[in-house]
Amino acid sequence: DVEVAGCVVRAMGGSGITIDGGRRNGVRSCDLYDLGESGIWLIGGDRKRLEPCENYAINNHITRMSRWCRTYRPAIGISGVGVRAAHNLVHDGPHNAILFGGNDHLIELNDIARVCTQTGDAGAIYSGRNLTMRGTIIRHNRFTDIGRVIKEATSFVDVMSVYLDDCYCGTLVEGNLFVRAGRAAMIGGG
Repeated sequence: DVEVAGCVVRAMGGSGITIDGGRRNGVRSCDLYDLGESGIWLIGGDRKRLEPCENYAINNHITRMSRWCRTYRPAIGISGVGVRAAHNLVHDGPHNAILFGGNDHLIELNDIARVCTQTGDAGAIYSGRNLTMRGTIIRHNRFTDIGRVIKEATSFVDVMSVYLDDCYCGTLVEGNLFVRAGRAAMIGGG
């Protein structure tokens, strides 16, 4: 029951805020920008027992992250069981907006724009490579202007809004809005 609320986190060489463990801990209504690595990391819950942590990121504004380490340093990183990311505004980043792993997360009502700008084979919301990670819901998010700004004719340039990679499965994607959003969804097996 710890909450970081109404804070400004900026000009950090590393990541902004990390919550690792506990229950019902969260980040609410914070502005995070000009970050060397990630914005917010939320970790918690017990995957063996599928016990949720109920940690959350709600109503945050995250922009210009991953300025030093350009890939896999998302605006919001989620790991474990039962994390909620909702009503966040995320924009202007070189790679993922939301990177998740684990079970039973809720990713909803986020506004995501101009991410994955310097990478290919990437997703604004991304997860993959584990058949046991199931039960996540990705709903009612808005994706706008998702796509690379660096283009090469000889490379794989697809950028996806929702990317469930390498046999990832058991995820519900519903009611999202895709506007100039690259490939709306990529299901890589599953």
